[in-house]
Amino acid sequence: MAITGVNSGANFFSSATAGAGNSAKEQQINFMNLLMVQLKNQNPTQPYDNQQFAAQLATFSQLEQLTDIKTLLNDQADIIALMAMSMENTALPGMIGKYATASSNTLDFDGIQSTEIGFKTPYPVASGQLKITDSAGNLVKTIDLDYIRCQTGEHKMIWDGHDEAGNRLLPGKYKIEVELTESTGEKIKASTQTVGKIEAVRFKKDGTVLVINGTEVSLGAINDVRENSY
Repeated sequence: MAITGVNSGANFFSSATAGAGNSAKEQQINFMNLLMVQLKNQNPTQPYDNQQFAAQLATFSQLEQLTDIKTLLNDQADIIALMAMSMENTALPGMIGKYATASSNTLDFDGIQSTEIGFKTPYPVASGQLKITDSAGNLVKTIDLDYIRCQTGEHKMIWDGHDEAGNRLLPGKYKIEVELTESTGEKIKASTQTVGKIEAVRFKKDGTVLVINGTEVSLGAINDVRENSY
């Protein structure tokens, strides 16, 4: 009795390529196993159709070629990724000493030097405030924004590291937040940035980071890099 699980090469190919969860290699193995079963169980008095057999072999050849192409493309993608990473890692140390702006809502205060903070006003607003909180969530400083900083564009501000009472704060991590108030009274949050000199490049397991003002910033968060200070 002939096995008729695969009626034609075209039918098998369409079902094999549509099979979810099966790799191309698994499809090849399944195809060959099914073909061997067909050959072993064909009726001696009614041999397997030569044209159908040839069509299935052609289908197998197509599947094998597709597998080879997929493997080649994956290999090329890996090679390109490695080349890009190598070029990136080679170029990054040359950025040390340059100045960068990066999207971030945190900063590391060393307890001595003033820190530059950046933010973007999306459209003109009535007023705004820069708020700084410590690692415990306590509000330590509030700075009112002047007219210019309430207008559309990117702005920079300097925080000298002092709290509301004029006391210099301890070194540590601080969170920055810029709250803008529209003429209607509605409040919105502005996107904040850390601004400063690139102090180091660190190659970590989860990706390369730049150190700006003591804060690690991923490459994806970098907005621009310049030779000189702003």
